[in-house]
Amino acid sequence: MIQRIQTLFLLAATGLLVAMFFVPMCYVDSEGSKIFYHEYMPLFSLLMVSAILSIINIFSYKNRLRQIRTCNLNSIILLGFQIYIAVLVITRTEMRFSVTAVFPAVAAILTFIGMRYVARDEAMVRASSSLRDYNRKKRR
Repeated sequence: MIQRIQTLFLLAATGLLVAMFFVPMCYVDSEGSKIFYHEYMPLFSLLMVSAILSIINIFSYKNRLRQIRTCNLNSIILLGFQIYIAVLVITRTEMRFSVTAVFPAVAAILTFIGMRYVARDEAMVRASSSLRDYNRKKRR
């Protein structure tokens, strides 16, 4: 499982998403207080769904087609998550957003790259399988 490069990309994306649970999303300038992602329910629900999908992606290495589908779904959810954060950044001028506001975009890119490597592995397995089938028919 860890030997493949796509697992490293998916682990990095999962690490970024898990880190978002523990770091503040933004700081309020006037009060100096921190606001975490789990204080906004839409952000927290998107974060939970994408983190769970990332974990499922890592452990579904035996079923590559399901892994490709969940990677695509997770990338779409992460892009929506990033758009929602961007809208918050634009509309809330009294808040200073932290670096973690770009973590969903980075995680989406890493998930997409991981999905490309999974698809490459699936194509390689299908090609070798068709060659094996061709050689069996030829021998008969």
